[in-house]
Amino acid sequence: MPTIADMIKKQKEKYNTNNNTFKMFPIGTKVQIITPAQDFNFFYDETGIVVRNSERYLGITIKFDSPRHFKDGYIQKEFNFDPSDLIILEKKKQYETRICAI
Repeated sequence: MPTIADMIKKQKEKYNTNNNTFKMFPIGTKVQIITPAQDFNFFYDETGIVVRNSERYLGITIKFDSPRHFKDGYIQKEFNFDPSDLIILEKKKQYETRICAI
């Protein structure tokens, strides 16, 4: 039976996320969590939006599209991840600003 570490390694290899960087995940980016576990929390391909990025270990905070409900009544709306735990579903739209001289 594979260990959790084996399952994490398999997912990161499958999606080729080991070289992901913090800069790839600006606020507003739509992502999917591909890691099966992070910090004793288990995930099942949830999706969400980047709401914070401190560019430090586990510094990408994802707000889940659907909050996670637990049996004890706790509702988890956000969680922190490493870049290699995520794949990009949709990039934040960049708007160009132009300055016009009148």
